[in-house]
Amino acid sequence: MLLTIDHVMFPVYLGDQLLDEVEWTWKDRGYGNVFREAERREFLPLYCQSSRFYVEYLSNRSTFSYWSNAVFVVVPKVFWDYYKEPAHVSEHFLIPYFGSGYQLVSPEFPHLNSKLEGRSDEEFKLLVSPDLFKVLSNVAGQKWSMPDFVSPHSDLKHMHDVAVLDSEDRLVAPLYQANPALRGYF
Repeated sequence: MLLTIDHVMFPVYLGDQLLDEVEWTWKDRGYGNVFREAERREFLPLYCQSSRFYVEYLSNRSTFSYWSNAVFVVVPKVFWDYYKEPAHVSEHFLIPYFGSGYQLVSPEFPHLNSKLEGRSDEEFKLLVSPDLFKVLSNVAGQKWSMPDFVSPHSDLKHMHDVAVLDSEDRLVAPLYQANPALRGYF
């Protein structure tokens, strides 16, 4: 089965100014549909849609649970029972464990990238750590093939180390954060 990547999340704590800089950079580069939604109790969101998946930056509030960078993959709920003691489960999301580098999203989630209007023609690419690539190939105990725009990068060392590149191999996310492995993509 081909794994569907829905979106990639980059949370920062109390990072409203960082979101301003990221939004300016994305718009300056001409990335189609870049927008914010209203602030929620837990976070302030910023989105950038591409034809393949969207990127979500969140400025989390100090009262909200710990999150780390994560790739959201679409997995039918029939496979969710594979995770006997997940860190969090809701109607549309499952977190296997905190810091896992990925989360499951239900195909019934109304805001899947494939269901959204206004996606841009930009074709983002996703770099993940080799360990995360291996785990994603076996999400929920199933064998998955990776889309051709997902690649392991040997310099990404942690499960939650992920990076999004544009069609010119410029870094889309994470922007303005220290990671020497990504310097060549600025």
